[in-house]
Amino acid sequence: MIYEEPVTVPFFLGTRTGRLSLATLTNVMLLVSEHQLDQVDAGIAALATHGAGWVITQYHIEITRMPKVEEPLIIGTEASGYNKLMTYREYWVKDAAGQTLATMSGAWVMMDLTTRKLIPIIPEFAAKVEAPKTTKVRRYPRLPRLENLANHRPYTVRYFDIDGNGHVNNTHYMEWMEDALGADFLTTHALRTVDIKFAREVTYGSTVDSAYTVDGDVTHHQIEVAGEANATATMTWTTA
Repeated sequence: MIYEEPVTVPFFLGTRTGRLSLATLTNVMLLVSEHQLDQVDAGIAALATHGAGWVITQYHIEITRMPKVEEPLIIGTEASGYNKLMTYREYWVKDAAGQTLATMSGAWVMMDLTTRKLIPIIPEFAAKVEAPKTTKVRRYPRLPRLENLANHRPYTVRYFDIDGNGHVNNTHYMEWMEDALGADFLTTHALRTVDIKFAREVTYGSTVDSAYTVDGDVTHHQIEVAGEANATATMTWTTA
């Protein structure tokens, strides 16, 4: 079931370059998928009646051109499949001329909101968005094992970083990763691909360490708390 809607991102959600950040790009795609889910009674509120919530495990993102603020966009999404423990969803962003600016593929699981443990996918929710059932497990690009990263920057988890599922919204991990690179790097480089994997939750009040290393046009990132990895990512860039 394909769903699309027009979106114009306001200026106050842009970066100093007048374009979207990775976190904002992801958020607007997720917002459109939430609109689709709400229309078929499969959104956050409906799932909460079962004591469950959605949790992202991994994204693969490709960016041809980062959208500008106030630019008319068409954002689309489709649930592309599910198995016993995981669902898959595709996202895309097009400009007014129909050119694809960005795509994202995501793998999601369901979590019991009380125990915070993973549960099997509730089939009726997959059926509501016409996601085909599959026995295959989708393979995303393998991320390298990261140790002794050269650079570190601490961030404190704020109250406003916690979402309705009771955990840190996944896009804040992206903000910590990008922000740690610094203004000089971010204003002179354009993001092209992102592979990010989420391992465990970060709780309110924690101090996270955004560790990274730069290897030419590739950056490697890890969000850690007390030495344990919470999220890992690899990003590729071009000179802006």
